[in-house]
Amino acid sequence: MNDHPHMTLLVPDIAHRMVDVGGRKLSLSCRGTRAPTVVLETGLGAESVEWAAVEHGVAPFARVFRYDRAGRGRSDPASHGRTAYDMVRDLHVLLRRADIPGPYLLVGHSFGGLLARLFTYMHRSAVAGLILVDSLHEDQFEIFGPMFPPPAPNDPPALQQARTFWTTGWRDPSSTAECIDFQASIAQGRAIESFGDLPLCVLTAGTFLNQSLIPVDRREGLQELWDEMQARFTRLSSNVQQVYVPSSGHFLQRDQPQVVVDAIARMLTSIRSSAQP
Repeated sequence: MNDHPHMTLLVPDIAHRMVDVGGRKLSLSCRGTRAPTVVLETGLGAESVEWAAVEHGVAPFARVFRYDRAGRGRSDPASHGRTAYDMVRDLHVLLRRADIPGPYLLVGHSFGGLLARLFTYMHRSAVAGLILVDSLHEDQFEIFGPMFPPPAPNDPPALQQARTFWTTGWRDPSSTAECIDFQASIAQGRAIESFGDLPLCVLTAGTFLNQSLIPVDRREGLQELWDEMQARFTRLSSNVQQVYVPSSGHFLQRDQPQVVVDAIARMLTSIRSSAQP
């Protein structure tokens, strides 16, 4: 892996392929040629194709990489009880074996935000910038889980599933296709205190304002709690910007992909300018 955050490299455009990361293969897609390489990290329960609009928007001005973690998309199945550390290690090996050079601009959505933060923490010299897209916060299950209303006979299936996962299911690795050990992963995330002056952008969506399962009269209060959690990420760097997108749901890369593309473009411009002699 290239650990020099200010090198500018031109490398070939790579289509979809499968790469062995140690006895199993992960699926990746990489387009564009200009460094830094933008690494898109997917949230929970989604495939990397969710980034397609962002990928196509970024490719004209930067090399952009997305992949499916073990147990997602075309990638081989995951082992049981995997932690965020295990997933970051997979990504580190994948980038090296796929010959995807750094420096990297990490863009992580939801659970992918935790992984992007941990990758940055573990491989700081290889990371030129970090964008958190409505990132998972380590306190979210403990705070929001107890707020679900008690079960009712006419609850829609989506509400039943959400209540089960947010109250108890998240503690069980078998509750996700990726067999995620959330308790260990959250502890790993809590250990991250600062990235110094690393360029950081926190994109915060109107997750609860735009959630149809939540009664209208409760949305604003829940969104205020979410906004406060998201604001805590700004303490990770002295070089930070927070952008609120209240008109978007949690999946910003689907609802308003141009917002994500613009955030990436702004940060790349800043990174490239600071690298000039």
